[in-house]
Amino acid sequence: MAVVSWKEVLLLSVLVVGCYWNTLWCGFVFDDVSAILDNKDLRPATPLRNLFLNDFWGTPMAEERSHKSYRPLTVLTFRLNYLFSELSPPSYHLLNVLLHGLVCVLFLRVCRTFLDKTSSLVAALLFAVHPIHTEAVTGVVGRAELLSSSFLLAAFLAYTRSTSRDRSIVWTPIGVTVVLVSAATLCKEQGITVVGICCVHEVFVAQGFTLPMLLDTFLQVLRDKASFPYTVLQTLLKLMVLIISTLLLVIVRVQVIQSQLPVFTR
Repeated sequence: MAVVSWKEVLLLSVLVVGCYWNTLWCGFVFDDVSAILDNKDLRPATPLRNLFLNDFWGTPMAEERSHKSYRPLTVLTFRLNYLFSELSPPSYHLLNVLLHGLVCVLFLRVCRTFLDKTSSLVAALLFAVHPIHTEAVTGVVGRAELLSSSFLLAAFLAYTRSTSRDRSIVWTPIGVTVVLVSAATLCKEQGITVVGICCVHEVFVAQGFTLPMLLDTFLQVLRDKASFPYTVLQTLLKLMVLIISTLLLVIVRVQVIQSQLPVFTR
């Protein structure tokens, strides 16, 4: 697996800073007001445990008016910003820009697992400047997407190391993947979707199966009442670990919101 050079990191960093440097002079707008200015969880006087009891906007999860968005790790970074500069917007925007740069580097690393050096760099450069990311970078609340994306991409990269050259299981990267998926989900709920990406990668890339191959294997097992090949059993075992971990995350998430859906006012 090709590595990312410091020159490529520098190029991406310069491009990101060039695109988003002007955001440092932006203020708090739209949802930033509720998440930053009106959120008591950012204040040092508020117990740290409240971050894990309240939703993204500082409302207790048990209350009916709660948005039910549970992103304590994202709120924790807002709190760190507040400790550094209280309610001065530049530090909040600066951290967003830095996180976008980190996401771009991780994206380049992911692309490099599938593409050649030039194509992966072009993809990362396009990713860095694509206008679809503008809201996530310039809006302070977009940090939830930035953090979740960072952990999501890191989780996938960790999982790609869970298969050795002889296609046996390496368990340590799987454990790291589960931890990173949990972190991504605690930044924004969509982070859990990386598990599906890992499952697809495991079946069709790491093990090199195709749909006809899988179908033939299952038909042969059913017809001859034989056992599954060792490689198939290994794949099923890894997928079971991922799926069970995901189900546990979902169960915890449902318990946190107390099995209630948010009630939105007009």
